[in-house]
Amino acid sequence: MGTVGATVVSVGETCDVSVALYPGSFDPIHVGHLAVIEQAARHYDKVVVAVVTNPAKAGFLTVARRVDLVQAAIAHLDNVRCASHHGLTVDAARAENADVIVRGAGKEWAFEMSMAALNKQMTHIETVMIPASPETRWVSSTTIRTLANAGHVDDLRGLVPAPVFAALCDDPEDRTNRQRSR
Repeated sequence: MGTVGATVVSVGETCDVSVALYPGSFDPIHVGHLAVIEQAARHYDKVVVAVVTNPAKAGFLTVARRVDLVQAAIAHLDNVRCASHHGLTVDAARAENADVIVRGAGKEWAFEMSMAALNKQMTHIETVMIPASPETRWVSSTTIRTLANAGHVDDLRGLVPAPVFAALCDDPEDRTNRQRSR
């Protein structure tokens, strides 16, 4: 599409790639993330959802809890698994023998495109952008964390997969699976 390092995939398009890596902090996973994962699962033989830590971000949930919630959210997808990775996305891509890196193309388009170019320069692995749907484009983990921390857990229904909603509803004041108290 004229941009170095990134390809935009249209719904219904297929790719001849076997392993796709979908990296992110998933803190927590939301319906926008799940929509990208489900599209990737239709396009690729195997999808690895990589829960990566970002030292620039303070975590809401522990990495272990994020992995558990992602696994619960993707349980219906036979060709998708979740793993945690520390370090750069390119390192996770190499470790998982990924043929392509998948990213959701939404509100942070310019940032995603610059990261795609850098990742390709470092690894020669193409990044495929899966466009966010209008229904989920505005949903972000930051919004989810803000609502949860403000005690508006009931308002998260429909914004996060059912297992995440259930986990946040169990005891919204229980911070044992969180990185730090708020």
